[in-house]
Amino acid sequence: METRGCYKEFNVKSDLDKHIACVWKESYSTFFENKLKEFLVVPDNTVELVFTSNKITRNINEEPNKSSTVSTHLCGLKDTPQKVRLNGDVLLSVRFKPHGLYRFTSIDLNKTINESISPEEIFGNEIKLLEEKLFCSKSDQEQLALIESFFINRMLKVNIDQDKIFDAIIMEILVSKGDVNILELAKKYNVSKKTLERKFLSKLGIGPKKYSRIVRIFNALKIPKSDDNFMSIALSNSFYDQAHFIKEVKQFTGMTPKDYFGIDRTIQTNIFLS
Repeated sequence: METRGCYKEFNVKSDLDKHIACVWKESYSTFFENKLKEFLVVPDNTVELVFTSNKITRNINEEPNKSSTVSTHLCGLKDTPQKVRLNGDVLLSVRFKPHGLYRFTSIDLNKTINESISPEEIFGNEIKLLEEKLFCSKSDQEQLALIESFFINRMLKVNIDQDKIFDAIIMEILVSKGDVNILELAKKYNVSKKTLERKFLSKLGIGPKKYSRIVRIFNALKIPKSDDNFMSIALSNSFYDQAHFIKEVKQFTGMTPKDYFGIDRTIQTNIFLS
């Protein structure tokens, strides 16, 4: 059965769109067949700030005994599959570009990988006031304006300079769909491998090599699930061969390509269609 639900996406102002991909709303959990349903969530190159008064439970596949149940929270960049259960409606979510989050917070983002974190840890106590205002507002446009105002002011308050080298290397990874040589990139931008690693760990949360793998598998998984020519997918996404592709899919989804491409993407459908 396909997972029903209405999805709406809103673009943010140009001052913010380098850092925030969109603001979105959905209604998956309002449908009876989705209530308390467990969804598979795989690494999708996103960071989400989810506003909800209800509970969301996340289980990380690689740590079966690790589970977190939260309300409003920031879901950090993922490098392993998770199982998510929505115990009620989500008001809305702010989808960050992972490489844009560092402009809004002074914490090292390696603390956020695969984690569901209280938003106060990332954005300060002011985020609670924003949350209250969002829940009191009934208008999509008013909620969007509140979010834009908060993050413009937040960026001015933390006053973290743009790291042009980090941003440029990120863009090379994204444009190449993860097919890059990290040592060559370090040489191109005249930084040491150690310095590059440090930049990525503090501003993204993971190293450049791991991030390149996430970008590459994300683009490979965007292939329509009707396409089962795994050799073609592997070669067109710069994997060494089909075996390498299959290994990476298992690593990042917990499933074989055949099984993964056969399932409903559920709450990630719109991310993989973008």
